[in-house]
Amino acid sequence: MALEAAERDVLDGLLRRGVLRTMERLEKLCGGKWGIMSSSVREVQPVRLLQSFSRDKGDCVGACFQSSSLVPLEFLITFSSGGAASLAKAVIKPYAARMKAVPDLVSLTIGEVANFIAQSVLAVIADEFNVMIILKSPEVLIGPRAQLLSRSFSRYDGRRDTLLVSQVDIFSERLAADCSLIVIVNSELIKKLLSTARKPGP
Repeated sequence: MALEAAERDVLDGLLRRGVLRTMERLEKLCGGKWGIMSSSVREVQPVRLLQSFSRDKGDCVGACFQSSSLVPLEFLITFSSGGAASLAKAVIKPYAARMKAVPDLVSLTIGEVANFIAQSVLAVIADEFNVMIILKSPEVLIGPRAQLLSRSFSRYDGRRDTLLVSQVDIFSERLAADCSLIVIVNSELIKKLLSTARKPGP
């Protein structure tokens, strides 16, 4: 069940608002001004997304989330390895001396940043539709994007689910980090929710 262009626009606005909340949190953590550049939400078939991701042979760092609520959602948030390292360095800079001995620091930090993003996006969606959405603990993954996508979305059902993709580039005065935000939603349910949504702002 495909989404209409207007429905994708509403979702894009909600995702942007959620990610912008994360930028406010990063500003408090790291200082400086943070922002995003985001493409519009695209609806894609899993096989095409896998084919696209298969061209990228390098590893990335990602976090997979599932909601445990009446609003079933799955998120995969990935960063290129270079972007993940730069972002992690910026986030932990104020605490670098104390965290020097922590193993897998990049994975842990990116897992937390991805958690910020997912929680912020879900908070915006929950507020918009007056529903409760609770995330299960994330799973942090490292590997090629196609491999992460295959592992994360094994429960995808093409008869009822819609696969949405938004490219979100995070930047500050000192770094840029590319981020892919992939969401699986139940098509019928999201259409019902979107029918009650307010019109997106300019």
